[in-house]
Amino acid sequence: MILKHRRPNIYGLINKEGNKEEVEIIINELLNRDYKITFLPSGSSAVFLAMWIAKIYSDEILIPNMGGWQGFLKFPKVLNLKTNMIETNLGIVDIEKLDKSLKENSSVILTSLAGYLAPQPLKEIKKLCEEKEVLFIEDISGRIGGDCGYGDIIVCSTGSPKILNCEYGGFLGISKEIEEKLGNALNNIKIISKTYKTINYFGLLKEELLNAKKTYKKYVMANEIIKNEIENAYFKEYEGISIFVECENPKNISKKINSLIKLDNKKSITTICPNYDRVLKNGIVFETKKIDVSELNKEVINEIIATLNSIL
Repeated sequence: MILKHRRPNIYGLINKEGNKEEVEIIINELLNRDYKITFLPSGSSAVFLAMWIAKIYSDEILIPNMGGWQGFLKFPKVLNLKTNMIETNLGIVDIEKLDKSLKENSSVILTSLAGYLAPQPLKEIKKLCEEKEVLFIEDISGRIGGDCGYGDIIVCSTGSPKILNCEYGGFLGISKEIEEKLGNALNNIKIISKTYKTINYFGLLKEELLNAKKTYKKYVMANEIIKNEIENAYFKEYEGISIFVECENPKNISKKINSLIKLDNKKSITTICPNYDRVLKNGIVFETKKIDVSELNKEVINEIIATLNSIL
C-alpha cells in the first residue's frame, strides 16, 4: 500500500501570499484565549522565544518527562535555564503531581496533545498555574483545530507534517494578561523577533487554518477506529492524531510496517520508542498524521488495520 503524504492545501499553494492581520484573527477564533501573534520562520524559534520570556519569570522551567519535544530539553541549556521534570502518566500530566512540582513565579511548558497521542488536562493546568502565578506555555501544534489555547503563551509549528501543514513557519502568541504583566520586559523579545525574517505565506496559512477543525477531526476519527482494532494500542479512551502500540523488537516491527505501508515521499510512517517526543516505553508510534487527510477513507483505514494486525 502506497499512500499520499500530508500535503498543504492546493488552493493555498496557488494563492500563497495573504493578509497577516486577517490570519491573526482566524488563529484567535480557534483558541480559548486571545493572543498577540508574532509570526516566525519555524515552530522551534517560537519555543525558543517563549523560553526566553520564561527566563524573565524564573531561572528554572518545568518540562514533561516524556511526550514533549526535543527542544524542551535543548533550549534551556542555551538560555541557562534549569529544567525540572514533571512526572507524567506516559506523557499525560497528573494534576496532583503537578501541584506539588509547581513553584510560584516559575514556568511550565507542555504540548496540548502529549506526544500527539493523548490530550493534556488543559483547563485544570491553566487553573493551577493561575493560582500559583506560574507562566504556562502551551505548544498547540498537534491540537489546533481541537480544544486548545489555554496557555499564557502559545507556540505553534506550521511545518510538515502538522495540522497547519504549510511546510514552513510557526508563530508565538502572548496573552493580553501576560503582555500587561511583563510590560517593558517584553521589549527585548520584540527586538529579537524582528531578526527572524518570514516570508509571506499567509494565504496558504489562512486556508490551513480554515480547514484546521476538519483536519483535526478527521485524524482523530481515523485513529479512534484503528486503535480500537489493535490489541496493544494505548490511549484508546483519548483523542489523538498518532497511535502508540507496545511491542517487543520495535525496530523490526517498524521495518515490517514501513515495507507494507509506504508514503509516497519515502518517509517512515513509524516512530520507534522509547522516544522522549512520544513515549519512553518499548513500542512503535504509527504516525497517522503523516498520511494526507484525503486518503483516510474507510477502505484505507481497514487496510491499515489489517496490515498492522498481521505484523503486531
